[in-house]
Amino acid sequence: MKWRLNIGPMHSSPAISKDGTIYIGTDAGRLYAICPNGTIHWWISLGSGWAFSSPAIDNNGTIYCAVSDSYRLAAVNPNGTIKWYFYAQSYIYCDPAIGEDGTIIIGSNDGNLYALNPNGTLRWRFYGGGPKGIGTYSIADDGTIYAGGTEGYLYALRPNGTLKWEVSTGWIGGSTPAIADDGTIYVGDQDFHRLYSIAPNGTINWFYKTADDIISSPLIDAKGTIYCGSWDNNLYAINKNGTLRWIFTAADEGIDSSAVIADDGTIYISGLFAGTSSTPDYAYLFALGSMNDTQPITPSITGDQNGHVRRTYDYTIVSTDPDNDTLSYYIDWGDGKTTNWTTPTPSGQPITKSHTWLIRGSYDVKVKARDEHLRESDWGTLHVTMPCQPPRFPILHWLLDHFPNAFPLLRRLLDGPPRFMLR
Repeated sequence: MKWRLNIGPMHSSPAISKDGTIYIGTDAGRLYAICPNGTIHWWISLGSGWAFSSPAIDNNGTIYCAVSDSYRLAAVNPNGTIKWYFYAQSYIYCDPAIGEDGTIIIGSNDGNLYALNPNGTLRWRFYGGGPKGIGTYSIADDGTIYAGGTEGYLYALRPNGTLKWEVSTGWIGGSTPAIADDGTIYVGDQDFHRLYSIAPNGTINWFYKTADDIISSPLIDAKGTIYCGSWDNNLYAINKNGTLRWIFTAADEGIDSSAVIADDGTIYISGLFAGTSSTPDYAYLFALGSMNDTQPITPSITGDQNGHVRRTYDYTIVSTDPDNDTLSYYIDWGDGKTTNWTTPTPSGQPITKSHTWLIRGSYDVKVKARDEHLRESDWGTLHVTMPCQPPRFPILHWLLDHFPNAFPLLRRLLDGPPRFMLR
């Protein structure tokens, strides 16, 4: 421990200025400025209620922090004097955000998202509806503001406050939208327990469903993997295509904190745990190391590529894993039927699966491999054509069905023309 300082209960997160000063709000409605050595530089009362909001600092050193019951956002000079107040019409629990042009964005329980000029005057406001209004928001590099509403929508607003698009997601109460380098937006909801991937034009690319509310804000690493905690006690690592990479259980009472990642790839996440009748609830902070896991090699699939319908064919599937992990396989037979993930087998060990096509046509058989860490390979494919359909003679087929070992020559004739190999 370097130092510790007791300034009372707090829900705010600290913000650090360029000179190292730490700013944080407390549940008593105070904003503290703390020196890097742990001594209090100054504190100021912002009004009644919690300073639940986490401070934001602009390029000039002005600190912005809201206080709940007073319905106001304060702009505070670095010396601890009040610069101005902006009043909303209801509680403010949200964190202020600052755009590249100095615009300050703040949401309120009155249902509005406010954009303020650096002097505290109103630039515009957007009504998101609902008794709790706008929950979270982020500002993209192009100035687009992505705001999560408690009425069940993610809004995309132009820098002038007009609506660009909206998409139905479910209640976004605590998950702040994360924006990837390609403009994709990731956000979680509390109604349907989903992590969404949303394209910059507002279409949903995919969603991944967890077992409980998502309050945690997503984190995106340099490779595009998305990390998000859920109230179902798990931290999820999701690939860019929406498939699960891995799960880490970090709680038994839920996760509402957001993950952070260090330069060396270490992931930090905290989770809540239930105490006993004699001990209080507690939390752990976890540091997760990189597995350096690589995906399996694209599987190969071999077998007959031409045949007859209503005849069963065997296909051999094999892949290898660079980490020598065990592998399971998923098969799409191309006719609407699939074989779900098979029992894990050693890397490089072939498996054989059978299939029967019932309708003449051409089919693309696709197979992918998944290792024990849930890393998935690319699809391997095999093109199959089933052009021939054996003739049907109801009486004869009834005989053959009831006497399977009789009439071998007749059975071959009814199964269709023989296949020859030219040598």
